[in-house]
Formats: sequence, C-alpha cells, structure tokens
Amino acid sequence: MPIRNRAERHDDDASIARIDGADRRNPLFGLITVDTENAMSDRKFEYGDRVRHATRPEWGIGLVVKTELLSTNGQQAQRLAVRFPNDGLKTISTAHAELELVIEDAVASVADGEVNPLGGWDKMKDSEWLGAVAQRKVREVMVGLSERVRDPFRPVEERLRACLDLFRFDRTGRSLVEWAVAQSGLDDPLSRFTRHELEVLFDEWATNRQQHLQQLFSQAPSDPQLVNRLLAGAPPAAQASVRRLNAGR
Repeated sequence: MPIRNRAERHDDDASIARIDGADRRNPLFGLITVDTENAMSDRKFEYGDRVRHATRPEWGIGLVVKTELLSTNGQQAQRLAVRFPNDGLKTISTAHAELELVIEDAVASVADGEVNPLGGWDKMKDSEWLGAVAQRKVREVMVGLSERVRDPFRPVEERLRACLDLFRFDRTGRSLVEWAVAQSGLDDPLSRFTRHELEVLFDEWATNRQQHLQQLFSQAPSDPQLVNRLLAGAPPAAQASVRRLNAGR
C-alpha cells in the first residue's frame, strides 16, 4: 500500500512520521502511521480502508466494509460500516467521528489481513545490541500519551477533556487489555506481553497521565464553569482527580 503525504526522518530516540507539516509518533515505531491530513468529513474513505477511531483506539484497527454518502447540515459526509476487532461492527458518520486512515509501511508485517506493527522490532529483540533499542522503543510507546492531549495547538480545554477521557482506563480486568490495545495497536496485547508487564507499564503511563493533567490544569483559567463543563460526562476517576486539583488551586 503506498504511503501518501508522508516523509520520514529518524533520530536516536524515535522514528517519527511527518504528516501535513507536523511531527507525529507512529503507533509503533514507524511501522504503521495514520493520515490525519484529511480528518473528519473532508476525507473520503473507501471499502477496504483500515481506520482507527481517534477517541476509541482500544477498538483496534477497523476495516471499512461499507460506505454511503450523506448530507449533514448541508455538508457532504459518509456513513461507514466499520468492523473493529475488539468491538465488532459499528456504523459511523464521518460528520461526527474522528477517524484516522491507517497507512501500512513497507516494513510492516502483514499476516491474515491484519497489520502487525511490532513485526520489525520483534526480529531485532534478540540482537545483542539492537535488542535494548527495541525494548526501549516498546516502553516509549506504551507509557506515552497521545497527541490529542499533548498538541499545544489544541485549546487547553480540549486537551483537558481528552486527558480526562483517558481515565476510563484502569489496571483491572478488561480495561487493562483495552488500554494496551489503544497504546500498542495490537488486537491481542497478551500475545506479546504478560499481564504483569502490562500492569507495570500501565502504572508508569498512569503517572504520566496524572502529571500531564496537573500541568494542563495549571494552564487553564480558574473558572468554576470550566470545571463544571469538564466534570460533565467525565469518568468517575477523572472527576475525583479534577476535584482534588481544583481544591488545591
């Protein structure tokens, strides 16, 4: 599959894809990337496209199985039927949902129609000197926060809301696996990690999540209405965290 609107550069710390003039970390080490240049209703998806739901990455990489044109408030959009490996068939309007087109890199491992974003680094993990690099990159991806909460060009309130939404994940039961799917892009993270490894990585990620939330909260204006807007619909764990931070202001 050709790679569009993408030029690559590599440094010692990470493989980064440049899309639409912005540096974006690939879901796993430059082996797959997403095209956000034509996000939302501006992009026309086709049958067979692989997509990721930006706000529900734990659903996994979905396959578009049906497309229809529709008009919403005078704007052209699409109604898509997308089959997600971890949540089944979904009907999605591109006028409301933020979908990302998954673009496969030539070095990605593809088997049985599924993208294996760990493929290249798996081959390096046993190398005496590349093994440490591969392990470090795995950790970077698993404990990192998404661009939705880090992008300084997004309004602070929008980043806060996205950060609070991450509190839907915890380290128990199915939620831990869903978090690992969202972080890694793997449909079955337990095929690559033990549960204990995921718990350790989650704890570090959760610390990063809390620290970033505190940082964003310090940048936001002291406004009771803002706090009320943020609390509306936020996960219970996020509400508790916001109340603690607000009490300390």
